Amino acid sequence: WLKFDVDSVDLTDEETIAARKLADAKRKLESEHGPIPEDAKIQQISQMINVDELSKDIDEAEREMYDLLRNSYLTIYNSVVWLGYFYVFFVSLLRVAIEGRGAMATNYAVMSWLLKSCQQTVFLELIHSATGITKNPLSASIMQILGRAVVLFLVVDMEPALQTTFCCYALVVAWSAIEVVRYPYYVAQIYDVYLPRLMWARYSIWIPLYPVGVACEAFLVYQCIGMVAASKRFSLYLPNRLNLAFDFETYLQFHLVATIAGGLMLMKYMASQRSKAMRKLSKLQAMEDIYHKEHDLHKIRQKKEKAK
Repeated sequence: WLKFDVDSVDLTDEETIAARKLADAKRKLESEHGPIPEDAKIQQISQMINVDELSKDIDEAEREMYDLLRNSYLTIYNSVVWLGYFYVFFVSLLRVAIEGRGAMATNYAVMSWLLKSCQQTVFLELIHSATGITKNPLSASIMQILGRAVVLFLVVDMEPALQTTFCCYALVVAWSAIEVVRYPYYVAQIYDVYLPRLMWARYSIWIPLYPVGVACEAFLVYQCIGMVAASKRFSLYLPNRLNLAFDFETYLQFHLVATIAGGLMLMKYMASQRSKAMRKLSKLQAMEDIYHKEHDLHKIRQKKEKAK
């Protein structure tokens, strides 16, 4: 078949050109690679014909494997962090319910190890956003995660006097309560599971808790400014070997303003996200209602058919 005589067949001009190109390509293949057994030629041509389909199958398999690994990793990550925050939230409320208001003063000392572990783990979310593993905006993640880290590690954890205040207790409860709802919602989103109550809670619970969190963070930073002014903690003054100067008190003043401004920006962003989510929720509920009504109508028609 490689010696196909094009001129002996009556073809249109377009067909003739295409047939000659095909014959030339086959001759070139045989001249470059030598005589090929007939069955090998058939196999090679078959592979050439199916190369696009094979490429598509390989790409699809790679995407499926990536999605499987991604979803498994995010499920484990979100579940582990959720368990940590749920424990902090539940035990913080339980201790006060059992021991009374006095437990608020010792709550941070009891919960700090787990709270700090959770916050350190949450830094992975910056990598998730930056690499596209999740769709969360990187700017919002940086604002929230770094803001919390400064308050937790550089303010509260370094000043024992702040750890016994009501604001510290309220901040721990507010932070953990938000995450107790947020992480299950993320898991549901991974598998496209529709849970209307969880969706409503995700975009509604922040309304009372974000203002509480921002107010407590601002108060604790404000109190810490005076303490740092006296202790000069984390400050570096000239002259020194590095020839650098850093005033932690000034930084905290800047951070206080950033906490309030950033908190307002974050609440504005969440308000816009809530509007979108509530529209989507309304649409999904309407679709669900239609589905149930169609199902009921189908059952009624089946009963009538059986009665006949």
